[in-house]
Amino acid sequence: MIVHKRRKEKLTLRIDPIEMDKVRRKAKSEGISLAQAGWGFLKSGMAGDEGKEYRAMLEPVIASILTQHMAARDNRLALLLVRNYLVAEQTRGLVTYIASRQPDMTPDILNDILDNTFKEAKKKLIRRSPELEELIKEVKSWVIEEERAPWMNGKGKP
Repeated sequence: MIVHKRRKEKLTLRIDPIEMDKVRRKAKSEGISLAQAGWGFLKSGMAGDEGKEYRAMLEPVIASILTQHMAARDNRLALLLVRNYLVAEQTRGLVTYIASRQPDMTPDILNDILDNTFKEAKKKLIRRSPELEELIKEVKSWVIEEERAPWMNGKGKP
């Protein structure tokens, strides 16, 4: 174990002129010696290094918290997608059945209608209309509110 004495030890450093000007300005503005000003800069730099020691411990904790929140958000989005898929497929099945039961509906006409509606749906999926942008904003706010709600009520883990 190293025993530190009350007496200070001498340290000689070579620093850039810009840093030396900073030390001089600090000494002049605070009315202290160059050695005291230099010691202040050295001490503050060493204090900044202490934070690096905790960084290794904090990174896994922060990563775990982010992973937990992203998993919760992913689960909500997956539920939304599954609900949407089920409703869309159910609607598609009903519409196809109703269209096929119309008078004078031949299998060729029905297949043409289904093909054309599929192509139009693909086009609309790629294009973002103003109405779609508004719905996207609403869904985003819903997801964010769902994510924050347990915290606001004191439930769940932060």
